[in-house]
Amino acid sequence: MKLHSFKENMEFQLDGIRYKVTEIDPPKVFAVATGSVEEVEFNYFELINQSTFYSADTLIDKALQKREEKRYVSLLDTLDEKQKKIVQDRFDLIEPILLLEKAKSGDFRALTKLKSKYGQYFEQKTYTKMSQECLIDLVAEVYNLSNRTIKRRLKEYRKEESSLPNQGEQGLIPKVFNQNSNRKDCKVLEICHPKKPDLVLDTIRVKLLDEVLPIIKEVIEKEYLTLKKDTATTVFESIEVKCSRKGIEAPGYDTVYKILKRLSPEIRSRMREGRKGDEAYNEVTRGYSNQEAMFPLHIVEIDHTQLDIDVLDERSGLVIGRPWITLGMDLFSRVVWCMDVSFEPPSANKVRQALMHGMFFKNVKRKYNTINEWDVCGIPNIIYTDNGPEFKNADVKRMIKETLKSEPQYRPVKTPRYGGAIERLFGTINAQLIHRLAGTRKGSVQAKGDYDSEAEAIYTLEDIREILTVYITDVYHYQVHKGLPIFSPVPIKRYYDGLQKVGFPEWVDKEDEEFYRMELLPVTFRPYTRDGVRFENIIYKSTSKVKGLVKPRAFKYKIKYDHSDVSILYLLDSETGEYLELRPQRELLEETEGMNRYTFLKALEILKEKGLLEARKIPGVKSIKKAKEMLAERVLQKAKTRRKERAQAARMNMDLPNSRPPAPVKSPKKISVKEMLAQFKNKGDEHIG
Repeated sequence: MKLHSFKENMEFQLDGIRYKVTEIDPPKVFAVATGSVEEVEFNYFELINQSTFYSADTLIDKALQKREEKRYVSLLDTLDEKQKKIVQDRFDLIEPILLLEKAKSGDFRALTKLKSKYGQYFEQKTYTKMSQECLIDLVAEVYNLSNRTIKRRLKEYRKEESSLPNQGEQGLIPKVFNQNSNRKDCKVLEICHPKKPDLVLDTIRVKLLDEVLPIIKEVIEKEYLTLKKDTATTVFESIEVKCSRKGIEAPGYDTVYKILKRLSPEIRSRMREGRKGDEAYNEVTRGYSNQEAMFPLHIVEIDHTQLDIDVLDERSGLVIGRPWITLGMDLFSRVVWCMDVSFEPPSANKVRQALMHGMFFKNVKRKYNTINEWDVCGIPNIIYTDNGPEFKNADVKRMIKETLKSEPQYRPVKTPRYGGAIERLFGTINAQLIHRLAGTRKGSVQAKGDYDSEAEAIYTLEDIREILTVYITDVYHYQVHKGLPIFSPVPIKRYYDGLQKVGFPEWVDKEDEEFYRMELLPVTFRPYTRDGVRFENIIYKSTSKVKGLVKPRAFKYKIKYDHSDVSILYLLDSETGEYLELRPQRELLEETEGMNRYTFLKALEILKEKGLLEARKIPGVKSIKKAKEMLAERVLQKAKTRRKERAQAARMNMDLPNSRPPAPVKSPKKISVKEMLAQFKNKGDEHIG
């Protein structure tokens, strides 16, 4: 995956004509065509969204035919957590040197990160006076390493980066990792959570017999990683007894002791020390939100809330209920970076959807005919959230750290004042927009009074998405914000002013968006047997490669799955680093294709409840068909009178029965988004917080 940047003197192609950038004045870009001296003015966001626009590095890729075949490949994903930590430690060695190089070339983002993260290296000299050799000496002294080691790491990183942009870390993978993973006598011992067998806590490579691995795994999980805190001797004796009962030669004490020592210290501490162990590793930076954001997308704060409005089902006209909104705000300029509106309550999947909306081009002018474009996109340096389980989720942390290369930060527990900026944004949207719409529930029971929000509701979920998009793009971004400096009090102006200092953010090319979507998918671990991969009561098989996938059950592949479609999994081939598609058998594929995971799990609940599916049994095609019919019948029957079931039906993409009584005569007219926008423009002198 490659991020693209826009700088002066870079070249690009538009409509087959080659241009060279002469000046950047956000949001304007000035360039000169090859063979001409006349400067042409472009709008940056409109330019890079043109279908005939190609940056210089994209053209090089095409010339080298790198994009002929789309494959999802990730060598870093083939590593276990300990191996990844070794690669990360190697990168930490050279990161200040890489940042210094960028800072000296005028990269303000790199300079800010260099000062905040590695300020200790610049106590004697400023970054302008610090040479690369001098910084290498300082790093070598801190880590007690030789200069040659650090220079070798730099060389390995730059060599990989030159051939695969943004993949330099792959050059830091020790060669022995690949050698060991391909050895036939090298087995993978996966240690899972004692109460959550699907949650892999750690992986250890060992050279032991296959039959002894399950015994060691069981004893470590159920006896060692507990608050009882058994000693290494007790664990060894337990393994010895279990092996003796099965007639298996037990490993020696030294072998067991070394395996226990190789377990992650964090896992040992959290599982054996309980709350005390958690406190030692929990990520909390008190008062962090008071840190000043230095430039656009330096710090983005994300949170969820339920909107104070009832919405209708588009087809039946029935009131479904209140949708959830996820917003991300750039703390430097107060512009909105991302938005997701749906009936799905806060979850890791909802965070994923919001992250993708923020990263990619939004193109709202074309979709909703807005006056302005929603120009805010790119990847933030820091993503700041509360301590909700959807943000502390392991998959979300992996998305932020590994995929976006951003830094997750969390506000202190039970201190909403540290998230004041995003909370005020929710308040502004409700007060200025939602509380003025038909079907609003206002902010409280007292404010609502006798108003019948359900009877007055006239907007669908898509209507609300459009209204919010127009409001954010054409109203909120252009209103005076009292939380901004008086010399730049309008969010979009503050955003562009900041871009003049640091340049445009790096963008994800449309051709690479699918790679990021793939990287952001949640992960699980499963063995590939002769039947295939079993995941949530479906058997999946590879659609391409079969030979070499079947391995002993102790070996588990990294699997990625999509909440929006249960008919596909992606298996990471540990030998090539390539993701392979897995699908159910053809008949089951037809029944599950396009079905979201929420609907499928509800269907399984129905089968189990009716006694049509035994525990651990794979449902057949007829069972799935029957479950879908029963689920639809049950939900739609209840949906006639209950809003909760209507929201559930909306999440399942079910058509609700058209049984809503005729609207009363007093019901307000549904005004267009354009008319609503005009109302806000008449109130343009209002300040927002």
